[in-house]
Amino acid sequence: MKSFAKILFILGLLMGTASISVAQQLKTFDPSKTGTPAVPKSKQNLALEYYSSRDFEKAALLFEELYEESPTSFFYQYLLYCYLNLDEYKKAERLIKKASKDQGKPYKEIADLGYLRLKKGENTQAEEMFKEAIELLPANQGAVNELAGDFRNRGQNEWAEKTYIQGKKLVGNSYGFESELGYLYFFLEQYDKMTDAYLDLLQRNPDQLKTIQYRIQNAFRTASEDIIYPYLKQELLKRIKNNDNSQTFSELLLWLSIQRKDFTIAVIQAKALDKREGKEFFRVYDLALVMAKNGHYKESIEALDFILKYPEAKNQIYYTDAVQAILEARFGFLKSHQTINQQQVNELATDYELALKSLGYQKYTVKTVMNLAEIQSFYQQKPTQAMETLDSLIQIPGIPKADVAPAKLLLGNIYLLNDNPWEATLLFSQVEKDFKNDEIGFEARLRNARLSFYIGEFDWAKAQLDVLKAATGKKIANDAMTLSLFIAENLDADSSTRALELYGRADLLTLQHRDSMALETLDSIFMLSLYHEVFDDVWFKKATIYTENHQYSQAKIYLEKIVEQYPDGLLADDAMMQLADIELNEFNNEAAASESYKKILTNYPSSIYAAEARKAFRTLRKDFDDIKNADPL
Repeated sequence: MKSFAKILFILGLLMGTASISVAQQLKTFDPSKTGTPAVPKSKQNLALEYYSSRDFEKAALLFEELYEESPTSFFYQYLLYCYLNLDEYKKAERLIKKASKDQGKPYKEIADLGYLRLKKGENTQAEEMFKEAIELLPANQGAVNELAGDFRNRGQNEWAEKTYIQGKKLVGNSYGFESELGYLYFFLEQYDKMTDAYLDLLQRNPDQLKTIQYRIQNAFRTASEDIIYPYLKQELLKRIKNNDNSQTFSELLLWLSIQRKDFTIAVIQAKALDKREGKEFFRVYDLALVMAKNGHYKESIEALDFILKYPEAKNQIYYTDAVQAILEARFGFLKSHQTINQQQVNELATDYELALKSLGYQKYTVKTVMNLAEIQSFYQQKPTQAMETLDSLIQIPGIPKADVAPAKLLLGNIYLLNDNPWEATLLFSQVEKDFKNDEIGFEARLRNARLSFYIGEFDWAKAQLDVLKAATGKKIANDAMTLSLFIAENLDADSSTRALELYGRADLLTLQHRDSMALETLDSIFMLSLYHEVFDDVWFKKATIYTENHQYSQAKIYLEKIVEQYPDGLLADDAMMQLADIELNEFNNEAAASESYKKILTNYPSSIYAAEARKAFRTLRKDFDDIKNADPL
């Protein structure tokens, strides 16, 4: 149940209220939320304090003086509710009639007297008076809002609704009270009626589109989208079909479909709107980028293909962007699949080369050139060709350093992965020097530090990492801190670095996709001694390699070793979470997965995976109430 103070605050935001009991309304009503007149504050504040503490007798004495000095609706409401809380019905009735005489608002007088009857328990008489008050309304928007506001303040939302509906009849075409009704229905959680009101408002005034979008978003935050969306979508489609001038409804449906990621409907609306306005397909193009960003590559490709096949496509301003966007969407689609079709890779590489032959190597094609180099190096196993592609871009004069820097980092990675760390560090150092205080410069420094780690220069690597921990953004700082701690924790007491050297070499081999050699190198670490701090990291690395190669049974062996032999180690909860995910997603063993999620919650309650594990455990157990009340779950 909401306090009346909160109700009036919400009213100030044009929100409705839920029905609450008359007695509670009177005790908690707080007109101060509606604004204050210019009168001496000391007496007013004291009156408000008395009212807030429910000392209605003292509050009434002060509000009587204040109302006598300044007969505003603000003091009238306070004084009226003081009398009603004190059961001073005769005083309340005299006050109502005096105010009506002064203001000349018979509809307000009858409604307030009806409320007085309701407070006395005379429900039938009260309802008749509420009906009469609505019938007495003049054809005036302000009067309708005033009476409806009084009803809403008292939680009498059904009478507020009737007031607005009567107002529509009285005021006619000049104003329909759709906005007020929409808020009222939203508050009452009558979402179908809310939808009708907002769509009526949009039909009357298309300029309200942004406002309605905002209100729908608010409704989505309050209630499940699945409750509101189906009816809203249905009504929009109906109005689009039945209205000659339906562009605004189409705009709203396009926006709504994008919010819901209902891209099938979104594409239809975007095409229709763009065709209606001419031969420019800006909406379709923008939507294609949104779909690709959300991983809907196939839909993005189809939308971009529609644009590029249009007869006059080459004359459009976005043509070159669309050419590059469809290539990038195709590349994203390729990378999203575990199994790579080599024929598709080769066809995509050819299309990239043809596009760049037409567009040229320039500032606006840097990303496209980088994508081609990535395909050549990592998917066609042509690193030399990839290096030549990137070198051709980097050597072109006139391209700003900021645009070339990402290409240098990619080229450095390709050198590193092809056993040429010196060329790699040279490129990383160039970017670091050019952008000392920028994010990409910090990224270059981090890559240089990792390179030093791979080749066994641990002191230098740690020094660079320690600088990055405090000098850059969150992600790079976290990565730097993780590697710095790893080096510090796994250096031998006698300053021997042999175990770390082998681990760094194995780490580089995994980046080079030489997994069998990486596994052999990791195994050789166990030959150095019977125990080492790095053993659990070695097992975790092996588990990661096997997982990436879909050898889940092998991965489980090493994850279980970590949990059993290093239960208090830093990687224990990581291992347990991966075990749970493997059991659930690869072996479909819900019982084992549920047990692993439960162990995370019981054994590692402070883990970063705790919230995710709890959610998964509850879903598997389908026993929300028991888990919610259980300890420690």
